[in-house]
Amino acid sequence: MRVLLNGINALGAGGRTVISSVVPCVANAAPDITFDLVLPADQGYEYWHSTQNLNIHLMKRPANRFLGRFADIYLDISRWSREFNSDMCFTLGDLGPIHLKIPHIVFLHQPLLVYRNSDFERLWAPTERWKFRYTRWHFERMAPHCAALTVQTPVMAKRLHQTYNIPMDKIHVVSSALPAHLQQASGGIYPNIQMMATDKPCRLLFLAAGYEHKNHYILPALVEILRQRKLADKVQIFVTLDATVRSYERDLLALLEPYSDCVTNLGRLAPDQVKGAYKAANALFIPTLVESFGLIYLEAMACNCPILTSDRDFARWMCDDLARYFDPLDPASIAQAIERFIANGPPEAYRERAIQRLERFPSSWDAVAREYVEILRQCA
Repeated sequence: MRVLLNGINALGAGGRTVISSVVPCVANAAPDITFDLVLPADQGYEYWHSTQNLNIHLMKRPANRFLGRFADIYLDISRWSREFNSDMCFTLGDLGPIHLKIPHIVFLHQPLLVYRNSDFERLWAPTERWKFRYTRWHFERMAPHCAALTVQTPVMAKRLHQTYNIPMDKIHVVSSALPAHLQQASGGIYPNIQMMATDKPCRLLFLAAGYEHKNHYILPALVEILRQRKLADKVQIFVTLDATVRSYERDLLALLEPYSDCVTNLGRLAPDQVKGAYKAANALFIPTLVESFGLIYLEAMACNCPILTSDRDFARWMCDDLARYFDPLDPASIAQAIERFIANGPPEAYRERAIQRLERFPSSWDAVAREYVEILRQCA
């Protein structure tokens, strides 16, 4: 059997993590299957090399990303499946052709396809609004023709079923494992120097890129309340924004400048810097509105970092009673949760309970890969 692994849209951090972690393991788990992995050129994948049953194809994309995406969906993926003589296509990122002449499996990573929320959609630029309107339209027409769809949590499976009326027996839940850089021992890891420089007793790590659904826009109102409650001298929130990536992040940083007494930007953290940030933090602070999985929650548990996060279905499923929850749209609710955390600290026996919670998830990417291979064989 020959399988086309469609990773042409693997541009975001989440997609990169999954592909770089799971694809080599999938190839190892199925030596009798030949895989053709298609990746975008000039996106940092040049270090990938073909192996005995994994062929790497780096494809040049048009300068205009939108035009390139349409070319992928309507022309290239079908053409690649013919050129490689593929028996099956596994799309590692939400959208593929509406119709393929071979079985098509799609990994749904984008939560905005099943969550509809005006609280963050109102912040979208017109091009972003148009993009997601089209994406949802396309997914709705593609999904019924797929042999299978994979998601990472039962919460996403339920929402996918309800939103698009996809039969539950066509939806497979395959959770992710910890990234490799966090599975390694923590010996010799030093706390982030910039975070440790503050003398405040509560250092909150807001580890998230600048996207509308991450809810950074709640921070000014939150800081105002922290000031009113005399908590500004106790709390420092560390964000990880990169002004060179999107104009949205530049606007966010400009908005946050008057609140530097409570908000510090660390910039985008490299993978080898993440553990140091967790080690310096008193808690992970994530007021996100939407997530498809929430790998960051697993990271915090593995790093023994308590969690303050949104009272939403995805967070409840991931964290259960390990986290302290708040209404992410109510700055007073967030401030109250922070105040209670300062007074009471993390949940009792957090370390032991976090280890137990982690045992519910795959212990390695090899285990994740075996689940994907089983789905491929079923659909074949």
